[in-house]
Amino acid sequence: MKSEMKDRIRSRRLQLDITQLSLAKKLGISRVSVTKWEGGANKPDGENLHRLAQVLSTTPEWLLYGQGDSIPDDTKVIPLMKAPATVPIISAVQAGLWTDSYAAARLSDVISWTQTTADVSDEAFGLVVRGESMTNPNGLPSIPEGSIVIVEPNYGQIDNLYGKIIVAILDGSSEATVKKLVWDSPQCYLMPLNPAFKPIPIDGDCRIVGKVVQITQNL
Repeated sequence: MKSEMKDRIRSRRLQLDITQLSLAKKLGISRVSVTKWEGGANKPDGENLHRLAQVLSTTPEWLLYGQGDSIPDDTKVIPLMKAPATVPIISAVQAGLWTDSYAAARLSDVISWTQTTADVSDEAFGLVVRGESMTNPNGLPSIPEGSIVIVEPNYGQIDNLYGKIIVAILDGSSEATVKKLVWDSPQCYLMPLNPAFKPIPIDGDCRIVGKVVQITQNL
């Protein structure tokens, strides 16, 4: 029995171990749209069809008609670049509350959306940097006010974060802050990139929300 387009989309997604939510974010659409595609209520077309084929590492022809191989012959075509992922931009207050369960429950509170080429999980988010503490007058790295940082909450061990830019929240504060995590034995600091601002010593009074994996800014 010949499969239908909805079956091919679902089977290919499952083969690649991609969730409906993750697929939707990669395409910049709602999860409901993916559900409708896989339920046969709607079909992707135009740009959505081509981007879907790209994310699923197949061809529009195979998705539409089941013709050809589900996986392109890489000896005949140029390998496709990974499609950008779409992540929510949230407020500094939301970032301080961001957990796996909170991320799933609070997408309705998203300020806006942005895309990233970084390899991120479904829980990743964007944060708009406020203030000048991360503006480095001496050059790079520098994160000027208004920049968007892409934050990955699944950062592994804290030892992997020393010398990296992170998002953290201090006890008694309701807003997360972007700083460089520095270990200068025996003390750990949240270090601004702007020398006009003082380092913040931390000793168990700080929760790391995530690791900054990408920075974007408008020129």
